Amino acid sequence: MKRWNIVKRSTSFTAKIFAVDELECDHPDGISHTFSVIRAPDWINIVPVTKDGKFILVKQHRLGTDSITIETPGGIVDHGEDPLAAAARELREETGFIAEEIIHLKSLQANPAIMDNTIHFYLAKGCEKAGDQDLDREEDIEVLTADARAISEMIGSNEINHSIVITALALFAAAAGTDPSFLRN
Repeated sequence: MKRWNIVKRSTSFTAKIFAVDELECDHPDGISHTFSVIRAPDWINIVPVTKDGKFILVKQHRLGTDSITIETPGGIVDHGEDPLAAAARELREETGFIAEEIIHLKSLQANPAIMDNTIHFYLAKGCEKAGDQDLDREEDIEVLTADARAISEMIGSNEINHSIVITALALFAAAAGTDPSFLRN
């Protein structure tokens, strides 16, 4: 496999949560091309489960699709922050819940074709309500709980259709050694 040689990198756009770099590249076969790469911080996503086996979900308006989504809690890993600490922080901020134990499920590249970041998936076990949400000024999040059957129905009806959430639930099912049929609706 031949690798592209990055000849020049420049930032063409910067926003609060990402930047776009233009990479002028040469290939050993004599091809030159400019690629765009999105630089973004790492993300975390948590599958929180209460002591009585219910999943904790969040419902919010997402402007990317201008739709109301149902998701597992998640967010950005702050600069210098440990992803596990970010998972505990985001769970508490978005839901008001804390976990007895948080287990790393897997870390995956978000989209290596155009992005440079990683998403870290966690299972939060033994969750219980510890207080009110501590939302950022621009967040408006409703907290829901659901069993596996309800999640299956939400997936089937496209109420849950976020690829990261489906991945998180599949990783949960694989780690738990359970039948992932609730994902197949």
